[in-house]
Amino acid sequence: MKEQKKVRISDFLTPEETIAAIRIYGEAREGTFAKKCADEIITPVLPRINKKLGQENHALFLAYMVEYVFIQTGVKKKLKQMEKNEYGRNGTE
Repeated sequence: MKEQKKVRISDFLTPEETIAAIRIYGEAREGTFAKKCADEIITPVLPRINKKLGQENHALFLAYMVEYVFIQTGVKKKLKQMEKNEYGRNGTE
């Protein structure tokens, strides 16, 4: 049995691409993130990702993986907290 390879987001997205994905995730309506991430971020660089990971990948599958990690790590909650903190720092709270 072949051991499954563990892949992290940082294995295939640059920091800039990850930040762009976080922005999309924060703005996306429920159920729209994966397709938007695949279309706007992953598909344009898929040849680089395939080379980096050493295999052919499907952009939408990778986008679902990114979404899963964002859900598991509470990215949306953290974004809301950052917005709240920024709102308070501007003295408008």
